[in-house]
Amino acid sequence: MTIPDSTTVPPLVQAEALVKAQQFPAALQILNQCLKAQPNDRQCLYLKAVCHRYLQDVSQAIGTLSTLLATHPEYARGYQELGHCYRIQTKFPEAINAYQMAVQLHPGLLASWQQLSHLFAALNEPTLVREAQDKITELKALPPFLLAAQSAFYEGKIAKAERLTRDFLIKQPSHIPAMRLLAKIAIKLNILEDAQVLLSSAADMAPHSTDLQLELIQVLQKRQLFDQAHTLAQALFDNHPHLPLAELALANQCVAIGQTEQAIPHFDSVLSQLPSHAPVFVQRGHAFKTIGLPDAAIADYLKACELKPDFGDAYWSLANLKTFSFDDALINTMMSVVNQPQVQVMDKYHISFALGKAFEDKADYAQSFAFYAQGNELKHAQLNYQAGDTSQQIQAQIEHCPPELFTQILSACKSAAPIFIVGLPRAGSTLIEQILASHPLIEGTSELPNILALARKLSGRYKSDNAYPANLTGFSAEELTQWGEGYINDTQIHRTQQTPFFIDKMPNNFRHLGLIKLILPHAKIIDARREPIACCFSGYKQLFAEGQEFSYQLSDIRQYYDDYVALMAHWEQCFGDSILRVQHEELVDDLEGQVRRLLDFIGVEFNIACLDFHKTKRNVKTPSAEQVRQPINPEAQHQWRHFAPYISTLTEHFTPVDGQTL
Repeated sequence: MTIPDSTTVPPLVQAEALVKAQQFPAALQILNQCLKAQPNDRQCLYLKAVCHRYLQDVSQAIGTLSTLLATHPEYARGYQELGHCYRIQTKFPEAINAYQMAVQLHPGLLASWQQLSHLFAALNEPTLVREAQDKITELKALPPFLLAAQSAFYEGKIAKAERLTRDFLIKQPSHIPAMRLLAKIAIKLNILEDAQVLLSSAADMAPHSTDLQLELIQVLQKRQLFDQAHTLAQALFDNHPHLPLAELALANQCVAIGQTEQAIPHFDSVLSQLPSHAPVFVQRGHAFKTIGLPDAAIADYLKACELKPDFGDAYWSLANLKTFSFDDALINTMMSVVNQPQVQVMDKYHISFALGKAFEDKADYAQSFAFYAQGNELKHAQLNYQAGDTSQQIQAQIEHCPPELFTQILSACKSAAPIFIVGLPRAGSTLIEQILASHPLIEGTSELPNILALARKLSGRYKSDNAYPANLTGFSAEELTQWGEGYINDTQIHRTQQTPFFIDKMPNNFRHLGLIKLILPHAKIIDARREPIACCFSGYKQLFAEGQEFSYQLSDIRQYYDDYVALMAHWEQCFGDSILRVQHEELVDDLEGQVRRLLDFIGVEFNIACLDFHKTKRNVKTPSAEQVRQPINPEAQHQWRHFAPYISTLTEHFTPVDGQTL
């Protein structure tokens, strides 16, 4: 093999050529020089580990991989190389874990599947051998061109993957694996309509493929087409009643449409077939939490911790109950795994947040904040959140939605049923919802994604289009009416009581109140507001299931709060009495007075059940689920003060006035 000329070729390219030529000492010399300049370079660290393994210095290879995976925890080939090293050391359980991590991150790694097949055969695990062999057969059947596209996708080279896949489909437009890959790319780019079309077409061509139908169900749910997703899941289960994944899909779709109690027997059935599957215990635990059975939820979460001691979501689920206290044994387990290099970064930040809650309960606030900060740092590093972009989007709403835009009602949608509760997360919106949903004329649903989905649709196909909200002035009365009626119809699946009013508690809807009032001119809006330091720090302590990317740095959440206040001031100018601001502290201090004010705003008679809100039996999915099933605790308002020495980013910004913050 010809080695590139060192005078014209970058050092890393030279090193790669030397590795391919098996000239490992020479490659190491170049790689060590490169790492002096860029100590965390992914490819340099990976190639260095490969060199050490081939030079039979496996311990050095593992040390290099620890550095690699600490800084690049989602790099699948790093885990595959770690598996090779453990296999050489005859540490077969560790090798299996590493290979499984590799194929979880990159299902196209043929070498990992081959090694898993050998290792499972040695352990006499025929089912696992068969699964690995099926993947090997599937991968070997793929054309090299498509394998390259798949590899590019799982290594984060999305544009290259899309180009290769589209080029392939031009020549073979009915190639189902290529259609599935392009659908995955569309999902990654949040072009969900394209993904649905691709998967629907592929499912029509291969009607017996359960994998295609499962993927289509997921896309339908992402598109908020809950009725279609549930119908497809029911049909899949009816056709495959003994397939655990089909029944699990049905259980999850039952939860998605609010039929949580009906979902639990399906979770039970799945667990009878997969008794060691920790994630399903967490899913069933969430269902128990939603319907108000915290003890059953705790039992499931603890079982998941037992089955998989590094399963971060299980520990965080316990912490997220807000009422569970960790014992020393669980804390020690979390402490022992949270910084292990082989633990996935997602598990690390889940465990870090859980440890933050555990030490807060023990009044060790310094240790608690250290873990909250660690969890936030790990989570923030995975995001690409830019506070300045959000501020620009807020200003665009103010600029393109002047008060005069709303002087004439164009939408013919007459429904006054929706009550939108908006604001920042952890501002007390779940408490307001629980109070209102205790009234016989008002139904609580959940944080409905419909308005956010419509806003994304109006924004254009790609983020760079930036069509919305500037295009709000250009829509016809017919279009606005269609979207308003569509919202009422599409949210019907979440309503079971057919009351005159229902609640949409998606907090981020505050960014789209202009759109809401254009399509639903008779909707009521409640601004759930909380003292800023308490609100911001409570958000900082919360690991959200999705979204809320602003909450993982104190400076970002501070800016977001300011943006929120500015935008709400604008909406109050636009809509006046159609918005009711409810201050959380006032609600806590004067429950009956504020409840009467809320009910007057909506236009319903006072009902004593609204004061006994904690006795109301209903599904609650948010982190405050258990808190709103208890009487109000006034002390919770001041929890942030224990952390005051560590949150000067907030305390110095929100200046106290007469002992209170702005």
